[in-house]
Amino acid sequence: TMVQKVSAEQSKAMLDGKGKIKVKRTICTHCSVGCATDATVENGVWVRQDSVFDSPINMGAYCAKGASLREHGHGDFRLRYPMKLVDGKYQRISWDQALTEITAQMKDLRTKYSPDSMFFIGSSKHNNEQSYLLRKWVSFFGTNNTDHQARICHSTTVAGVANTWGYGAMTNSYNDMMNAKAALYIGSNAAEAHPVSMLSLLHAKENGCKVIVVDPRYTRTAAKSDQYVRIRSGTDIPFLFGVLYHIFNNGWEDKKYINDRVYGMDEVRKEVMEKWTPKNVEEACGVPEAQVYQVAETMAKNRPSTLVWCMGQTQHTIGNAMVRASCILQLALGNIGKSGGGANIFRGHDNVQGATDVGPNPDSLPGYYGLAAGSWKHYATVWGVDYEWIKGRYAPNMME
Repeated sequence: TMVQKVSAEQSKAMLDGKGKIKVKRTICTHCSVGCATDATVENGVWVRQDSVFDSPINMGAYCAKGASLREHGHGDFRLRYPMKLVDGKYQRISWDQALTEITAQMKDLRTKYSPDSMFFIGSSKHNNEQSYLLRKWVSFFGTNNTDHQARICHSTTVAGVANTWGYGAMTNSYNDMMNAKAALYIGSNAAEAHPVSMLSLLHAKENGCKVIVVDPRYTRTAAKSDQYVRIRSGTDIPFLFGVLYHIFNNGWEDKKYINDRVYGMDEVRKEVMEKWTPKNVEEACGVPEAQVYQVAETMAKNRPSTLVWCMGQTQHTIGNAMVRASCILQLALGNIGKSGGGANIFRGHDNVQGATDVGPNPDSLPGYYGLAAGSWKHYATVWGVDYEWIKGRYAPNMME
């Protein structure tokens, strides 16, 4: 029955976490916003979920994707036990059999064809500990053949931002956007891809924030903007440098900030003023001078101003350069390192940043240590193994 009598003793046991019902706090895995969820577990089964009202991120809100989070654990097509393909049909096998057979095949491949005969695919939905352990395991196997979703997601962002100011990550937080006086969204449709993040933007709008959306399509995010700019797909750099042209031309750049903290802006200014004139910008991206000027004026006269991008920038052969152009604009305005400013990168998975920081990357060890002898010696010490032993696990000249 749906209604049952409960004694006071049973209620106390449940509240103390000693009964059959427990509440586990977790994070929604659908995107990078990180909405908190309370999962109610009864007899080991996830039976209910509730949004968390004291979370500073979602503040009790859910989007449609987050509201369906429980289906991850109870979907009709979820794999519940190991299956093996035998004569064209899948058969259930035990965990012991699965682990024994897979291990034997991996060892056989390693012996016959070298450690590089295997490729290990990680996940941006692994937590930091799982990601770190996978990179350690792959290293012990003797290969750097490993990667995860970031490669086809925001790897251009990580490289572009890291090469600009040293670390490839979002500079501010979602809720810090409430402090922005202007927000430029370029290559991001947050209202559909990161719906709950719009809470922070809408609160910022209540505080007077001017919202600019740059996108080839008129999106749901654009519907919330004060200024919508339609550009040709892939012309983000001409547009951003067109904005910089008006900033430099009107003396709106933060001269003290640039003098104290930025290297190379003089070269950027020279290229922008010579090459990216309003006429050339309009020819490249299709945006009239007056509209580009309006964006520049809004960003410059409403500081701190923040800039948001997503995979609309990264999914190009010049995605890395687009990212750097976005960073340069924020540096010119002195918006980096300030509350309400920053380069706010909306990523795709709940732990794509952590997995990139410490996990299965083919070109680095945890913490972005390069594949150099010094890095390997450091991690050999951390992992409690001899450097020569781990070096011997690799095929010749394939470790570094």
